[in-house]
Amino acid sequence: MQKSLIRVAIGYSENLWHEKFADALKTRIEQGYPFDFDVVHLDHHDWLDVIQPYDVVLWKPTYMGPRSVSYFKEKIYFLEKYLHKLVLPNFATIWTFESKIAQSYLFHAKQVPIPETFVSFRLGDSLSGLQNARYPLVFKKSFGAASKNVRIMRNRSEAEKIVRMAFNREVWDSLLEHHSSKLVRVMRNIGKPWFWARLRDKILNEEIYGQAYWQEFIPGNEADLRITVVGNCYAYGFWRLNRPNDFRASGSGRLDFQREIPVDLLRYCMNLSGELDFDSMAYDIIFKGGQFVVTEISYGYLDTAPNRSRGYYELDADDITLHEGHFWPEELWVKWLLKRAGLELLGQKSLGK
Repeated sequence: MQKSLIRVAIGYSENLWHEKFADALKTRIEQGYPFDFDVVHLDHHDWLDVIQPYDVVLWKPTYMGPRSVSYFKEKIYFLEKYLHKLVLPNFATIWTFESKIAQSYLFHAKQVPIPETFVSFRLGDSLSGLQNARYPLVFKKSFGAASKNVRIMRNRSEAEKIVRMAFNREVWDSLLEHHSSKLVRVMRNIGKPWFWARLRDKILNEEIYGQAYWQEFIPGNEADLRITVVGNCYAYGFWRLNRPNDFRASGSGRLDFQREIPVDLLRYCMNLSGELDFDSMAYDIIFKGGQFVVTEISYGYLDTAPNRSRGYYELDADDITLHEGHFWPEELWVKWLLKRAGLELLGQKSLGK
C-alpha cells in the first residue's frame, strides 16, 4: 500500500452511512491526509472490476437477516483474503453478526462473563437440557435485532413447546419410525404448534437447520448498558430503559444519556475489541449480583443513538477521556481508519477541532 496516496472505496448503502464517511474523509483530506475516495456500488454486477484500483474499502450496508448478511460476509472475506484489501469492517468484526450462536463460541473461548447459555442443534439434547434448567429462561433465535425473536419461557411445558417448534423438521422425520403414511402423520399432529411451524417453514421454503439457544433470566435490571466501541480506543456509552412492563430494553427507544458510564466497563470493552480485532462493536451489558454480564454483541447498530450521547470516550494508555459533544460514529470510523492505515500523524488535532 502506497502512503503517497491511498485510494478509498466507500460502499454505497441505503442507511446513508456513505455520506457521513465521505464528509469525514473530505475533512481529513483538507487537513493534509493523502486520501482519495469514491462512492461505489458494491452490490452491482461489476463490483469486482470497480473495486480493483482501491486500497481500502469502507462499507456499512443495511443488510439484516441471516440470508442477506451471508452475502455481505462472503464479500468481506473475499476482499480481505483474495484481493488483499484493507476493509472496514474486517471479517473478524462481522463474523458473529446475526449469529448469537457464533457469539457464544467467542464468549466461551475468551471467558467473557455472560448469562448461563445453552446452545444445541439436536432435539433430544435440547429437551434434556430443559429438564435441569432453572426457570424462567430467555429464548432467542440466533438472528434478529431490537428484541425481535426474544421471548421468556416461565416453565418447562412452555419451553418444550418452543423447542419442538424450533426442531419441527426433526420431529416430523422422527415420526417416520411410527407412521410411514404422511396422511396419518398429518392427522395425528395437525393440532400441535410444531406442526404449524413445520408447515410455515415448508411454505416459505425456510428449511432452517434446527437450533436451540437460551439464556438464564437475570432479574433486577430495569435497563441495559450499551457500549459502542470503534477500534480499540474510542467508545460511546448510554443506557437503554426497558419497555413498559417488559424485561427487554433493546428496541425500546427509551434512552438515558445522562446516567454515568462505568469507566471499568468502557476499558473492558475497548480492550476486548482490541484483542478480538474488531473494527467496531456494540456490547449489551446487564448486571447479575453486582457483576456485569454481556448478553450479546453487534456491529450492526444505528448511528443516531451514539450521536445523541454526551460525547465519545478515548482510551490512551490506561487513561480514558470524554470528548463532550455530538459526534457521528462515521467520524470515529474514519479516525480509526487512520490508525489502521498507519497514517496517524504527530500532533494531530482532536476530532472535531
